[in-house]
Amino acid sequence: MSSLITIVSQSQRYVVAFLLVVLSLFFVQTAQAATVTEVKAENSISATILTFTFSDGKPSYRYYSLKSPDRLVMDFKQSTKITGLPAILGNGQLAHKIRSTQSKDSQYQSMVVELAQPVVVTESLVNVGGGYKLVLTIKAMNSRQNSNAQSTVTVVALSPTTMTASASNTNREMAPLTMTPKAEVAPVAPIVKPRTTPSKPQAGSRQIIIAIDAGHGGQDPGAIGQKGNREKDVTLSVARKLEARLRNDPMFKPVLTRSGDYFISVAGRSEVARKQSANMLVSIHADSAPNRSARGASVWVLSNRRANSELGKWLEQSEKQSELLGGAGDALSEGADPYLSQTVLDLQFGNSQRVGYDVAVAVLSELRKVGSLHKKTPEHASLGVLRSPDIPSILVETGFISHASEEQLLISNAYQEKLAASIHAGLRNYFLAHPLQNAPN
Repeated sequence: MSSLITIVSQSQRYVVAFLLVVLSLFFVQTAQAATVTEVKAENSISATILTFTFSDGKPSYRYYSLKSPDRLVMDFKQSTKITGLPAILGNGQLAHKIRSTQSKDSQYQSMVVELAQPVVVTESLVNVGGGYKLVLTIKAMNSRQNSNAQSTVTVVALSPTTMTASASNTNREMAPLTMTPKAEVAPVAPIVKPRTTPSKPQAGSRQIIIAIDAGHGGQDPGAIGQKGNREKDVTLSVARKLEARLRNDPMFKPVLTRSGDYFISVAGRSEVARKQSANMLVSIHADSAPNRSARGASVWVLSNRRANSELGKWLEQSEKQSELLGGAGDALSEGADPYLSQTVLDLQFGNSQRVGYDVAVAVLSELRKVGSLHKKTPEHASLGVLRSPDIPSILVETGFISHASEEQLLISNAYQEKLAASIHAGLRNYFLAHPLQNAPN
């Protein structure tokens, strides 16, 4: 069985850099005890959030700190051996590296997080479907972001049938210990390389939910071509064709933000995607320009300026924070650590922007096979439909409806099928190279 370690790091309070390293973990299944199948590290200068995903039952675990140098040791009771470590988290952050080590107790497998300074740890264990997730929030003791007030961790049920609140919310100060672990084992895992040819999704992988947004609608016709064709009709037709293609692909589960000729606000489109737990939002439009010779497709992603503006708006609303941060949202929005909330949101927003850009590149590479491109690389813009910090999003301009010959193409069923096929292929190529089966919801 293979799993992923996802590592995310950033500078204090601002989105300066985002690092995503994907390594493989291999486990030899020898018992039915709970087994760690994924570790996700969200790392900043003063806080690190570790999320451990388990299979095969409720985990048995313990953790404690060591001094000189500062470390957090985590022991998991399982007979399977953990490989794929060490994982370098980066310099200048609270956590430097995660590595494996030999436990004193043969029933346990151990990981060690190398730290820059002493820490306080808050834990939360939740039951997600048939498995568990353990979240350890690690904060620097001497940081101004660390409050003496106890924070209560409330796990929010995302769905009554798939996730329930399970356990613990304690703020434990790790006692300085002097014991030293035994000889450490740190095998190097192979880097997961992108696949270059399509293949069937692996057994057990969960479907990728794609929200398909047909631009405009209802009283908003969008751009109108020289022969009177309306953008809202073109976008809905392409969206339906894309939805049909994704529905027939076992890798995907498509949802439409609108299925008929009616108006939905920009914010409403994002809300539809969020309520459907979408992993990606694809908004479909047709371009227009005073210059009637302008033609070709393009793909747009959210600009950093708009991203920073939207992040600020979301940070001001605790309800939005809870929606974005999932189980930890209430704790972070109600707690005394506003900078930690910003840290986590920054990480999430940075990841959404990176994924959106990479998907845009993949879609453009397919669109160029169908027709001309207006822009050969993804364009950045402050477009409202791209504003969701928690959902990677792209906006596909299928062509210029203001261009006479391209208008005829855009209303053609055959060309619309080609556009839908190109977007489908771009999405498939990206998610084949970046599997989602072990990613968190």
